[in-house]
Amino acid sequence: MNLMKWLRIFNSVHWKLVTIYGLLLLISMQLIGVYFFKELKSTFENNLENSLEKQAGSIRSVIGTSAMADSDRKKLDKLLDQLTLDKKNTVQIVNQDGFIIATTGDDSSQAQKNTWVNPILQGKEKLTKIIPKAGNRYMLFSLPIKKDGKVLGAVYIEAPMREMYENIRNITEILIKITVVSMVGSSVLGIVLARTITNPIKEITEQATVMAEGDFDRQVTVKSDDEIGKLASAFNHLAQHLRDALSQNEEEKGRLQSVLANMSDGVIATNRKGRVIVSNRRAEEMLDKKISDGEAINQVLPLANPLVFPVTEERQTFLELDAQDEEEQTIIKLTFTPVLRAKEAVGLIVVLQDVTEEDKLDRQRKEFVANVSHELRTPLTTIKSYLEALDEGGVMEEPELASRFMRVTRQEAERMTRLIHDLLQLSRLDAEKVRFRKVPLPLETVLSDAADRFSFQCRQKEIDFQLSLEEDLPRVYADRDQIDQVLDNLLSNAVKYTPEGKKISLSARKCSDGYVQVSIADKGIGIPKKDLERIFERFYRVDKARSRRLGGTGLGLSIAREIVRAHGGSIQLESTYGKGTTVRFTLPPCEPEVTQL
Repeated sequence: MNLMKWLRIFNSVHWKLVTIYGLLLLISMQLIGVYFFKELKSTFENNLENSLEKQAGSIRSVIGTSAMADSDRKKLDKLLDQLTLDKKNTVQIVNQDGFIIATTGDDSSQAQKNTWVNPILQGKEKLTKIIPKAGNRYMLFSLPIKKDGKVLGAVYIEAPMREMYENIRNITEILIKITVVSMVGSSVLGIVLARTITNPIKEITEQATVMAEGDFDRQVTVKSDDEIGKLASAFNHLAQHLRDALSQNEEEKGRLQSVLANMSDGVIATNRKGRVIVSNRRAEEMLDKKISDGEAINQVLPLANPLVFPVTEERQTFLELDAQDEEEQTIIKLTFTPVLRAKEAVGLIVVLQDVTEEDKLDRQRKEFVANVSHELRTPLTTIKSYLEALDEGGVMEEPELASRFMRVTRQEAERMTRLIHDLLQLSRLDAEKVRFRKVPLPLETVLSDAADRFSFQCRQKEIDFQLSLEEDLPRVYADRDQIDQVLDNLLSNAVKYTPEGKKISLSARKCSDGYVQVSIADKGIGIPKKDLERIFERFYRVDKARSRRLGGTGLGLSIAREIVRAHGGSIQLESTYGKGTTVRFTLPPCEPEVTQL
């Protein structure tokens, strides 16, 4: 246990830095020491050699060639002793045959031969050598003695090197002591330096561990303005941003949960394997079952064809619940939307919409339109048959009565025919069976033609009809016949409900979103405020008696709204009772690219 503890300690960055710093310092000191010792030894040897060379040169210049001819050896030895500055050195004069003729050492060495100076006697200018001798090392040096270019002998010096090596040893010991002191001091400085680096990192590491556990409130102490201090500041900044981001994420999560909990539609989210990760209460209410996280979506939704994951395309389907009881039957619209990341499905969002009431209303409406159409065809056929009988019978004997009967019958027949046509058209629009032949249309031409169609009626009622078109109107992408019908329905209502001498205006302008807005404004009787919300409902009439008298079916505005919506536009009606009505509808522009296609 203790071993593992120590291993962990020495495996830290702190001790790694100290160890590396110490090793680098030790290696540097070793390299410096080796180089220093080598250079020191070389310097001492060179100095000793230069000293011996000067000494030998001085002896040679003083003694000269006369020593070779002098027979008084003692006098020569005495002179040699006087010229020798360092008494520890041995100085010899050797003749041309190699025999010692004078020496500062023991006299017994005289008359002996010095073979080491042979290279000098043979013509070498200088000779130096270091040899071991009697447990010591000596430097041997020799210079030739010449006369007229002829070698007569040599000066030989033998110098002990003990003192030099002792000096080197003393210097070495001093250097070692300095190295040890430097190592200790540097190690202490290295530890302090490593602590200044590793302590902030250690504190940041501890803070990162705490952050990993979810605590973002702690701060790292910034002790300097260097890189470590900047790292600590950046880490504190990161912690603050993470704290803010998590707080914002929690707020967003709370809002999302609140939205999901209060949605009128059910929502279920799954991961890429089809396991539920989020669901709201409305989904459980609609499915009448508890939805647990991690449950397979194919078990939650009783689908005839189970989903195959991952789901990569959006799709819709309908789910019938309590299908055996038609009164209690619930129809749920399911919309499956994949969650994509880098074009790869990573999840699925299922939106559940209860369309039971919508389905019932849609069925009732369609049944109503079909029934009304069917019921109206029978009296229409009867009226037509009756008219044919009138043409052939005796009623014609009373011209006035027959003419009035025929006129009323034809008016009713035409009204019912229009009603049937409108009902059938609404039915086709609801069933999306109307095929629009959309092409790029110049709106100026469409509106001008519409104004021409109603100009005669306006003149009859002395109505001031004005056409106002903005310049450079973009073309619209629409079905000419359908837009003509919208304009006819709206202008027809305007003419019907505008008294004589009043004004009707037809205008068009380009909106800021690029759409084109068409407006029909009249100064007619207007519509009460209470009727405005229902004015687009089918068969709804503000004044039923007046509408029937003027030949209205109550479907004109409904048809206009459906046609405009089918073109991707919108329609609005504003009215003030007694002052007039304005109807505005928008159509999408036809861009040049669309035209080229």
